[in-house]
Amino acid sequence: MEYFNVYNKYGEKTDEVIERNEAHKNGTSHRVIHLWILNSQNELLVQQRSSNKESGANLWYVSVGGHIECNESIENTLIRETNEELGLDISPLISSVEYLYTFKDTLIENNGTFIDSEFYDVFVLKANFDINQITMQKEEVQAVKYISYDEFKNIVVNQDKSFWQHKIAYKMLLIALDEFCSNKTS
Repeated sequence: MEYFNVYNKYGEKTDEVIERNEAHKNGTSHRVIHLWILNSQNELLVQQRSSNKESGANLWYVSVGGHIECNESIENTLIRETNEELGLDISPLISSVEYLYTFKDTLIENNGTFIDSEFYDVFVLKANFDINQITMQKEEVQAVKYISYDEFKNIVVNQDKSFWQHKIAYKMLLIALDEFCSNKTS
């Protein structure tokens, strides 16, 4: 069983802890990470979520996404989730992971039986991973690929339905990645 710290509407941690299924049944706010992996060709690694997922099934999504477990550090979550979902060990690169921003989103799926109320802490890692190095966790991920940054911009602007959309948050992501990329080249 997974347990999460509970957060209030302002993103502040409370003294409460909740089990994963209960959090999604009640829409209790908790935290997750998004890690975008950007290679030296300015391509983003994206994953296609498993058809068995309760939310976003079969949709293309962030490189790595996952829940921050009760009292787990963000660094440990980033390392654990990247290893679980993609079979990649980023622990030697953890100091290169950069925080971009946090956003809040609530998603209601499965006729209201799954309420995803989450604060997303968004990070980027500039690293080159060969697709052949990736070992997908089949319960979570059914495919991975690199897409150009320009292609991702088009996905966001056109709200491509094959990609899980966080409309405002992805516009924030484009601004943050534009700044990140310009800082890395200057």
